[in-house]
Amino acid sequence: MAEIILEAAGIRKEFGGLIALNNVDFGVRRGSITAVIGPNGAGKTTLINVMTGVTPPTAGAIALNGLTISGLKSHDIARLGIARTFQTAQVFGTMTVLENVMVGRHTKTGCGMIASALSLGRMRREEKAIGDKALYYLDMVGLGDLAQQPAASVPIGTQRLLEIGRALAAEPSVMLLDEPAAGLNTQETRALGQLIGTIRDRGITVIIVEHDMELVMDIADEILVLNFGSRLAWGTPEQIQANPQVIEVYLGRDE
Repeated sequence: MAEIILEAAGIRKEFGGLIALNNVDFGVRRGSITAVIGPNGAGKTTLINVMTGVTPPTAGAIALNGLTISGLKSHDIARLGIARTFQTAQVFGTMTVLENVMVGRHTKTGCGMIASALSLGRMRREEKAIGDKALYYLDMVGLGDLAQQPAASVPIGTQRLLEIGRALAAEPSVMLLDEPAAGLNTQETRALGQLIGTIRDRGITVIIVEHDMELVMDIADEILVLNFGSRLAWGTPEQIQANPQVIEVYLGRDE
């Protein structure tokens, strides 16, 4: 069995009197695809925000490769190897598609402020290398032909792929995708599933929050089900589909 790369222990998150996450535990295996599902308001995006340092947990801890990361700033967690996309696509609209992906390389840059200010040769070489890498990842997500298009001008489905390309540019060990199939048609969703499989095959561990159950059951190795902020179930797609509690509260019971 593959080792655990990301582990959550006793995660609790409170917003005033509201308990968004309540004692959530799970461990994600290296090189796997883990889906997080549950009804609206179950705490799925809050869990991603806790894992990426957007908001600290009220209690409990997140560990990456055995190192506790809960409480660290988002940029520090990104440098340690976690990248993410957002529930609502967040792109820099006035920048080109390529420039958006280049932003994802910021955790890999090495030139200091003085070199950049003086426009030294090393900085120029690094900028070219960043552009070349960004174009490589754009091609990987199928957007190479749109490199010079303003990001604001491309459709929402394309912006979601752009976010994935930007996350890939950080060369993470773990990628968190927050509802990447939202707004996509059947063909686009199928292509997204193939892309996520390719990402996993490159050795990147994927955690996906998603409502599209066909996509989830097709690509996930393991599934975490949240309900009212608590862990309802954990298991393989087959185990989740057969779990009576999950059927009752989320997947729906056949009449």
